[in-house]
Amino acid sequence: MRREESAPFIDDVLMLISPLTLLLQSLDPEPEFVKKYLEDLCRRIKEEGWVEQTEEKGWVKSFQREKYHLKIALIHARKGEYVTGADLVFELKDKKIVFIQSKKVSTNGRISFDRFQLFKMIELEKLLQLHYFPDICAYCLAYRLTNEIPPKIPITTCKGTFYHLIMTEDLGQIQERFFHSSEISSVLGNRKSVRQSEFLHYGLDNNDFEKMFWECQIGCPDLDEHNKRELLYFYSLCTGRAVLLLNVEMVEK
Repeated sequence: MRREESAPFIDDVLMLISPLTLLLQSLDPEPEFVKKYLEDLCRRIKEEGWVEQTEEKGWVKSFQREKYHLKIALIHARKGEYVTGADLVFELKDKKIVFIQSKKVSTNGRISFDRFQLFKMIELEKLLQLHYFPDICAYCLAYRLTNEIPPKIPITTCKGTFYHLIMTEDLGQIQERFFHSSEISSVLGNRKSVRQSEFLHYGLDNNDFEKMFWECQIGCPDLDEHNKRELLYFYSLCTGRAVLLLNVEMVEK
């Protein structure tokens, strides 16, 4: 495999290490172990090419600890030469799941977005909600058939798809912020790129994002493994992007 074929994936994985280590910082010493594993993964892909996935398992690495279990998988639905980058899915098993795509400001001070990928992220979030709240579909269907309002069902607003933006302030200081996909869509409008000034000092900073995730204030409810794999595999197939899936399962004493 030629170097240019793996470059988008490797560059994106290196950017994703930042939000990964942020979400893992409370699980010391995992950030360093995971960082090393992902760097080794990139090296293997660069030198050996992509492995063929069987039974949707991908590449899996497990870290068994006393208080938690951590698993890492790589989901890619296309051949390596068609992988255009990587996104991160981080899940707290049976509780919350978030989808993150990293973007870095270019030398001209602008941040570019692929509108199709943005649309697919928003669509993915809706699918995650519908999988978790299947009664919503039955509720809507009953209303359409009878024109009568059925008994109310609880509906939770889930924010599960985020952009991690890496920006540079005037003095060269790096600023990292997290924005929900709907916020990106609202700011972007019909444009493909915007100046970073439209995002600087807004959004969630690292501390707020990490705190809100672990307190389950953001993220979609976690799904069963089969449905989750199918959704992520389909997303990868449509967008040509690989998905890094990290699963954290807390061990109850």
